[in-house]
Amino acid sequence: MSALAEWLGAQAPGYACTHAISPAQRRALAAIARCRTPEMGGRVYRCAHCTKHDFAYHSCHHRSCPRCGGARTAAWTQRQRDRLLPVPYFMVTFTLPAPLRAIFAAEPKVMIDLLFGESARALQSIASLPKHLGADLGMTGVLHTWGRQMQLHPHVHFIVPGGGLAEEGSAWRHTHKPAWLMPSAPVAARFRQGMAAALRAALPSWHAQVPDSCWRKKWVVDIQHVGSGVAAIKYLARYVQRTAISDERIRSMDAQSVRLGYRDSASGEHKECTLEAGEFMRRYLQHVLPAGVHRVRHFGWEHPAAWRRRRVVETLLEVEIVVRPKQAEDVVQWHLVCPHCQAESLRCVGTLPRVARSPPFVSRAA
Repeated sequence: MSALAEWLGAQAPGYACTHAISPAQRRALAAIARCRTPEMGGRVYRCAHCTKHDFAYHSCHHRSCPRCGGARTAAWTQRQRDRLLPVPYFMVTFTLPAPLRAIFAAEPKVMIDLLFGESARALQSIASLPKHLGADLGMTGVLHTWGRQMQLHPHVHFIVPGGGLAEEGSAWRHTHKPAWLMPSAPVAARFRQGMAAALRAALPSWHAQVPDSCWRKKWVVDIQHVGSGVAAIKYLARYVQRTAISDERIRSMDAQSVRLGYRDSASGEHKECTLEAGEFMRRYLQHVLPAGVHRVRHFGWEHPAAWRRRRVVETLLEVEIVVRPKQAEDVVQWHLVCPHCQAESLRCVGTLPRVARSPPFVSRAA
């Protein structure tokens, strides 16, 4: 059982009584507290080898739960690998500047839409210019909201094939150089321009509070060649179904504080920091996404609605289509090992009913 999940479940009621939390955060805490407990119900297994019985409680499958997500992450990784094209791939990262992060914290749903939309438009806009590529891109973006110490650090990683559809979708145009997609400076400038206009239209009162220096300075867009794309997909998969921190990084935790390990991005050294329990909970909860917000989004001819254009790309590049048999619930099928005799022979023979649910957390009024 996850020590972090146990700690969150134990701390949540007290924290919710003294802090204002959103409905999404309240649902996340309730799900984590119930995960793999009798409240979720479960399954009864019988070993065909030693005839002994075992049972397992159901998971909550909440994307903010530190226990869950392993099987779905593996399934997502395999699906994305199957879609890789025989071209160079690039990782393009758009980072939200520090002056806009308070707006992100207050209006996460709006800001996530703006961050995804304007970063994708910036890429498409510059890629459409003949001197850079002169083609339409297809790309997949993954939202990442935390830094190494769980601070709010919103950014989007795009995995972008090296090339695009040109001549009104009838030809494939490769990048000018195998390891070069486009310059980052014009992409960053277009991103800054788009965010300024979009924020003014969507949240005018917030836009008025942004210092002018934010719109004058250079913004950060990082473009890296990532080879075949396999390593990039594995990297992004860690953010698709996982949350800000896992048990592996926790050094110690009690009712007063949490000590966690992290790698310093500047020096590369492994360091530790200690957070007061309430501050740790605050940082953890700020990465719970609002209901209905998708962490992964597809654009251009990688968008699900553009599947015909994707088929054109595959035809132009002579891609062999990978068809895998549909698995139940589209998850990896695990071998169930008997904890008594270690034989891979456990079979489900029954279910465990859910017990009465705990009362919901009641948060302090905002």
